[in-house]
Parts: sequence; C-alpha cells; structure tokens
Amino acid sequence: MRKRTVALTALVVTVAVAAVGALVVRIPPIRPSGWKVGEGTLLIAANNKLAVTLNQETHALQGRAITDGSEAWKNSFGDSGTVRSQQLGGDSVLLHGDSGSSQRENQAAVVSIADGTTRWSQSIGQQEPFTTNGDVVVFSGNETTTGIEVQTGKKLWTQAGEAQAGSGGQSSYNPRRWVPRSDWIAIRGSDKSAPVAVLNIRTGKAAAMVQAAGNDFVVAGNTFVEFGFVKNGRRLAKGTPLAGGRSWQAEFRGSNGHEVLDVVDGKARALYDDRAILLEPETGEVREVPIEDHWSVNWYDGGVGGRYLAVEKRDQDRNVVAWAVTDTVTGKLVNLDGRGRTVELTIAQYSGDVAISRTTVVDAVGAESNRFTWIANGAGQGELTTAESGQRVESAATAVQLGDRIVELHKN
Repeated sequence: MRKRTVALTALVVTVAVAAVGALVVRIPPIRPSGWKVGEGTLLIAANNKLAVTLNQETHALQGRAITDGSEAWKNSFGDSGTVRSQQLGGDSVLLHGDSGSSQRENQAAVVSIADGTTRWSQSIGQQEPFTTNGDVVVFSGNETTTGIEVQTGKKLWTQAGEAQAGSGGQSSYNPRRWVPRSDWIAIRGSDKSAPVAVLNIRTGKAAAMVQAAGNDFVVAGNTFVEFGFVKNGRRLAKGTPLAGGRSWQAEFRGSNGHEVLDVVDGKARALYDDRAILLEPETGEVREVPIEDHWSVNWYDGGVGGRYLAVEKRDQDRNVVAWAVTDTVTGKLVNLDGRGRTVELTIAQYSGDVAISRTTVVDAVGAESNRFTWIANGAGQGELTTAESGQRVESAATAVQLGDRIVELHKN
C-alpha cells in the first residue's frame, strides 16, 4: 500500500465577497458528523435507537443514543483478559474473554442492548464462540463443542470434536472463527478418518454423518457440500441433504490460482480470480458469474468472505491502475457515488450481504480523502466522508465507527 503524502484536512465552503478589489474567503469551522467516543473505545453493537460501546482497557460498557451519544445505561464485563464481542441478532450482544493462557478458563456473557442487563455470565472452558442461530450460541474448542441458550445461558448440548464449518459462513478449507448465523454446523474430531458430524444447532443432534475426504466442504442451506477434483482440473461438488431431499453431484471449471470456498446468499460459492461459481444447495445447479469487464479479485486489500469484494485492474507491468467493488451474486460492479479519482480501495468491513468500502480519492488539486460507502442489495446505500486517513473502521447494524467518531447510517 503506497504511502499517502497529502491529507485532506477540511471540507471547505467558500463565500466570495468583492471588496476594494480583493477576494475575501470565509472558512466556517468544521462540524464533523456523529459523536465522539473516548480513546480505546469501540462500537460493538447497535439497534435503531442505541449504540453499545466497549472500553478495551477497563471493559466498561455503555449504551448510548445513536443520534447524539447521550448515555442510556452502563455495565461492565469483568474478565481481565482480552475482551471480544459479537452481536447475536435481536437484542443481544455476546462478550467473551480470551485469557491467552491454557491454564485459565475463558468467560462469556450476554448483555441486552436495550437496557444493559447482563442476562448471564459463565465459564466456557477453553472454547471460543463459533456461530449462532439467534436462539442458541455455539462455543467450540479443540476437543468439544457446546450449544448454549442465548436468553438464559443454559447449556443445551455438548458434542465431542471441533466445529469446522457453519451454514452461515466460510468453510473449513479457509475457516473464519466466528460465523455470523448458522442453522447447521459440521464437527470433526482428531481422527481425520472418522466421519464428519453435521449437527442441528438447536438440538445438537446429528442430521448426517459424512465420510469427507478432506477439509474442502461447506454447509449451505440444508445441504452438506463437499468439493473434490476430477480430471483436467475440474471441480466435483457433492451434496448431502440434511433435512430431506436427494443427494446430487455437479462439475464446474476450477482454477490453479486462488480459491476460497464459502457460503454467500444461501448458496455454496467457489471464488476464483475472475469469477464466482454459485451452487444451489438443494439441486446442485451450477451458475458461473464472471466479474464484469475482466476485473480480478484483490485478495490482499479486502475481505473475501462476503457477497461484495474489492477488485482491481493491472497494466502490462502488473501495476494496479484501477479499483472497484463487485457484487459476486450478479458479477456487476457496485456504483460508488462521489467525485475524485480513486487511488486505493479496500473492503473495510463486511458481514454476510452488507459491506463498507473505504475508497481513497484525489481531488482536482491533488489532496486525498477517504470515503466510506455502506453497500447492500447490490448498490451503495449511503456515503460517509472523513478527513482523516488510516482510520480504524467498525460497524454494527445501523451505525459505523470511523476513528473516534460514531455515525448513524442513513440511506442516500
């Protein structure tokens, strides 16, 4: 990533007044949008009224009005280690402490976004959060996987083995520890020759035992999808139904380059440099979606686990000359409104079918600024600008944090 040399420090509104042959320029004070949080404080959850923040040092929690930042409630997560969080959907945010020590058990708690009440707090051993269906949150470690009721903290079931794939996110081939939402999970024990157990999250009961040849599998919809190779580099996908239906097999064109296997828009997706392969989980129907106008995936400057991806074009010397965002469900580029010449683009935050892109643009006089665009339903839905570069970006439902400011998201 190239070093920025000039930063746009203000949005200037000029008023020209002719007086004694001189041009007078009036620059009003800058009034940034949103409201400010303290140093080391992160946005971790939000609904349409409140934003929840966490102080990384003191572990203090605050519920604050999303419009102006006024305090609605206070709470605290008492774990002394590193604290992380996930919004579970509805009114719940999960806090979990990673002690960083194999001798000390991790802690977890669920807090209400609406009033800050701690619904439950308990030890989760050496496990970490893996996924949720909104009613049950799943924790998994190297040896065991546990389902806990979100509202009460009651342990509903425990199974031997480590969770490796969920129906709401990436596969075991390229795992993401937290999968935002799943109805099924795939568990594998230390014996790699043993079948993979696919569990219903609500009950913890196995819907299927699949003899998977490797780790190239996902759970899409109600189907376990395993990937293998056939002749001439083609991929073979096999679908095993988990709740009725028929098994299927499908072939598609693979690639010798990058590949990521995951779940997008309810379909199994195989992602390559210049295209996405989407597989219908019930039937195995294959749809190849080329990226529009020969753009290619930027594997290094954006997340590859969601519907939207950062893409790039290169010249004959392999220098990047253009940046954009593509929708892998349609293959079309996303229209990112705003003036200026783009000199850099990354996907700063994504969650399923929503993304926030960070676009660095240069204006007519050569000054740089960052523009953040909220992307959903195949288009840019709202735009946020900031004068500062290199800011950390956090998002939660209806709010986004840019550096030390929290701004409510609005559609254009």
